[in-house]
Amino acid sequence: MKILSVKTILRGVSAFALCASLSLGTALAYAGDPELAFTAADPRTTASATVQNTSAIAASAPVATAVASNRIEQIKSGDIIPRTVAKSSELAADASIQQNFKDLGSFRLSFYCPCAQCCGESFSGKTKMGTTVTEGRTIAVDSSIIPLGSRVYIDGYGVFVAEDIGGAIKGNKIDIAVSEHDQAYALGIDTADVYLIG
Repeated sequence: MKILSVKTILRGVSAFALCASLSLGTALAYAGDPELAFTAADPRTTASATVQNTSAIAASAPVATAVASNRIEQIKSGDIIPRTVAKSSELAADASIQQNFKDLGSFRLSFYCPCAQCCGESFSGKTKMGTTVTEGRTIAVDSSIIPLGSRVYIDGYGVFVAEDIGGAIKGNKIDIAVSEHDQAYALGIDTADVYLIG
């Protein structure tokens, strides 16, 4: 029977410890990704999973670009569908919006409804452009900053049309139309980055 030297045993233990730590590190790196689930001890599976992951990333890049491009085209030319105004992380100005539209800077946001308290007793419900004040579409702006008729993207709120002006709306201020006075009061005051679509 052959007796192994202490040196040989130590080399074997060191090699085993190194392999175990590499396998554990690889397993932890891919933890939580069901597409990359594998047995860390099998190097063939690890290599295969790495190739699959690289291929999946490469294949998804054109799809992500196409989705961003479609979103930008919809924002530029799509109809604005009136909706309930509320701040939402889903309407945050992502990189595609920041890169494709002109950054007008940060604006103070307020909210109004077409009631006498918000607009005065003589208000007819019509905007400066002659349209009807509509929640989810109409905003009042300083027309020397944002020309009337412009479409803008308000970070966290989405796309609106500059259809109205207001006596107190000067400089970097926007008044967003809502349907009810209680809603305007509840939304209060906010600030957001604004992007000029066109």
